[in-house]
Amino acid sequence: MPAESTTPIFGPAKTLEEQIERLELVFHNTNDSIVSINKDSKIVAVNKRTLETFGYESMSELVGERVEILMNETHSPHHARYIMDYIQGKRGNVVNNLRRLWARRKNGSVFPVDIHVADYRFGDELYFVAFLREMSNVSEFEDRVHLSLYYDQLTSLPNKEALSISLETALRAAESNRMRFLLMEMGIDQMRAINTTFGMEDGNNVIRLVGKRLEHALTPCDFFGRGNGDRFSALFEIRPGHSAAELAESIQDRIQDALSDPFEFGAARASITLTTGGVEVPMLTTTASTALRFADMAYFEAKASHRGEVYLLTEADVARVLQTASLVHKIRDALQMQEFFPVFQPKIDLATGRFAAAETLIRWRTEAGEMIPPSLFIPVAENADLIEGIGRFIFLESCAAIQEWKSDPILSQVKLAVNISPKQLDRENFVDFVERTLGSFDIPASALEFEITETTIANNPVKTLAAIEKLSELGISTSIDDFGTGHSSLSMLREVKASRAKVDRSFLTGVPEDEKSNLLLRNIINLMRDMDLAVTVEGVETEEVANYLRNLRCSEAQGFFFAKPMEKADFETFVQEHATTHKCAEQDEKADATAAR
Repeated sequence: MPAESTTPIFGPAKTLEEQIERLELVFHNTNDSIVSINKDSKIVAVNKRTLETFGYESMSELVGERVEILMNETHSPHHARYIMDYIQGKRGNVVNNLRRLWARRKNGSVFPVDIHVADYRFGDELYFVAFLREMSNVSEFEDRVHLSLYYDQLTSLPNKEALSISLETALRAAESNRMRFLLMEMGIDQMRAINTTFGMEDGNNVIRLVGKRLEHALTPCDFFGRGNGDRFSALFEIRPGHSAAELAESIQDRIQDALSDPFEFGAARASITLTTGGVEVPMLTTTASTALRFADMAYFEAKASHRGEVYLLTEADVARVLQTASLVHKIRDALQMQEFFPVFQPKIDLATGRFAAAETLIRWRTEAGEMIPPSLFIPVAENADLIEGIGRFIFLESCAAIQEWKSDPILSQVKLAVNISPKQLDRENFVDFVERTLGSFDIPASALEFEITETTIANNPVKTLAAIEKLSELGISTSIDDFGTGHSSLSMLREVKASRAKVDRSFLTGVPEDEKSNLLLRNIINLMRDMDLAVTVEGVETEEVANYLRNLRCSEAQGFFFAKPMEKADFETFVQEHATTHKCAEQDEKADATAAR
């Protein structure tokens, strides 16, 4: 203990010597360890609490030594770089931030400290002073709470809460010091297959082992931890003069090296690959929550198109996703505001040239009068689980049109084809809903045909085939849409109770000039006819193609050559005029035949 001083602690100092004595009294009797270093990381001063806390007997053991003598091995290798970065203007998150680190005593034991670092100048020299408070006596309860909040139980790695804190700190550093960071989200490929093959316990072992290898391979980094499920997160500073792409490539090399040896767990052995997505901050965003969301976007983009590789999110990606998000909201509003409306595209009987049926399609006209093409909003609606609402709308509009046409001798003969989405078929009560709707509108089931894509049948054959059979029992015929573009087998087609196959427009490419294209289309049409399926070919745009299909004895055709999709009033006129034209043609033919006799 220091000798007692008669100098009063409070009140103004009368002399400079008295002021210095008072400061020394505070310096040596505070509860915090105080360590001052110069720009070369050498200790220039410590207080007595530092000696007591770190187990040293005299100041001479520390003064002149590098400050790493007080640091745990985890932190000491990076200290000199932090100091150099700070001097060069890249301030980082070391100064003026409270952090918890592991310190090292003279005997080599480590213990937790809370540390706050400040900088000061004495003359022209730059110094740093650290205030450290030992946290070894923090209650066990607080430790448990801290671990449960910020560490993952399975891997003992920091969790997403800890990542959010590190990311916010990095973004503050980026804002004040023009630093750049790369946030990476990485996931184990085929994790579901691993769990299925080896079981959940071994699956968890894989996650633990991968986490250990990655933690070792990616050190040093600003953060490494576990995200959700089989995913891990890492945060790296992008050094001046380097790009995010260069850093990402370097990290990918380290990941591949770390995972090159197969993993062994129990009697099992497996090779593991990772898919990684990355986002540069603050280039694309200045908030932690958005950065995390963008990292997810990058990861899922990598999963979709760059499996086993690393993919960096671009500004174009962000713009596209934001546009999609905006479009999702607009689709929801459009359903509420009744901005969607039906159009009807005729199908023509190729043998007679008569109107045969029509397909009900959807169009979107905004309140401002802008037409949004289906090619833009249909895929978005499918991904956002809004396609069921759109499909329901078209079905109900078709039923309403059929009901309205019941009293007309010509329009009452119209049969409407309606596209049915996989989401609609997935509903347990879909067939019941259809039956109730037919009863509500009081229309015959034979006036409807449901178009179900080949891919829908292939993805869920048992449920889809059962639904088709029930619809057939109601009297609704089924057409296999987009035939030839999916993955169904011929044996499966044999089981489908469908009456028609609709050949995708892609099979008309090269027809009739290219013989291979002709052969393919001819074989498809012959095969469908052999299976007692009528055939509709969509996308017919020229008379030459129409005549070629007629020569192949194709049943129906649909396309701009015959008629574009029309709004209801125009479609009704088309059907009426078409019926009148063909009636007149029949009468002329009969008159010619009579005159000939």
